[in-house]
Amino acid sequence: MSIFHDRIASAIDMSKKYAGNRARLSRALDMSPNYISTMLSTKASPSWDLSVKLARELEVSLAYLAGSTSQPFDVTDLGADGPITEQAMKFFDQIAGSLREAANMRGQEPTVDDMMLRWFKYGRQLSGFDKIIEWFDIYRAPGDRSNRIEVLRMGRSSLSARTLGVADKKSLQYALDEVRDSDLQKRLLLAYRSAAEGQPVLSEEALNVLAPGHAEQIRLDYIRLLLPVASETDGNVIISYSKPLR
Repeated sequence: MSIFHDRIASAIDMSKKYAGNRARLSRALDMSPNYISTMLSTKASPSWDLSVKLARELEVSLAYLAGSTSQPFDVTDLGADGPITEQAMKFFDQIAGSLREAANMRGQEPTVDDMMLRWFKYGRQLSGFDKIIEWFDIYRAPGDRSNRIEVLRMGRSSLSARTLGVADKKSLQYALDEVRDSDLQKRLLLAYRSAAEGQPVLSEEALNVLAPGHAEQIRLDYIRLLLPVASETDGNVIISYSKPLR
């Protein structure tokens, strides 16, 4: 079977409308019920007009049927006022995902979705976040007997580094240990303990505190995502990724 006929057969099977029913598709093309089966088995070439109708019924592009692209949906076929098909949405999702991955590979700031996708994709391993590691901080996963959260690494572009004005884990640890807000310290410890149990913790946070060593009050509303991951060197750790709410 040629690639043209192979693509047609595949598109019929994938079509929600026809779900492999070749006779039904043949009738939709105003042809005899066995037309499609005969055309595929004999490798007959349909006319241009029939090929266009066939592509429209199957919601794929002619370029895809001809084998010149691996994408069933052709963005140039989408009219300004036309409906967006499921194939079109899948196409756009793939493009969007590829663009986000490319942005991450260049070290651009990730989104919460990017972080979650990497967590699933790389099996909850810290190594899967290498390209974007400067955008978050890493903490040791606290146990039930832990009375503080321990900073293992501070990302140069993390929200805490931008807020404190320095990417130094000792400075961050000092701020966490010496801040005069016991309720804040308790909430942080509980959140990190919860993440250490194995599931992500996403929350909206508000900070209004005077950080040790800083003259000005820190006021910040932000989204925080805690991800439990495995590190080759430090065992179970917590990724802390935050984005300010603007």
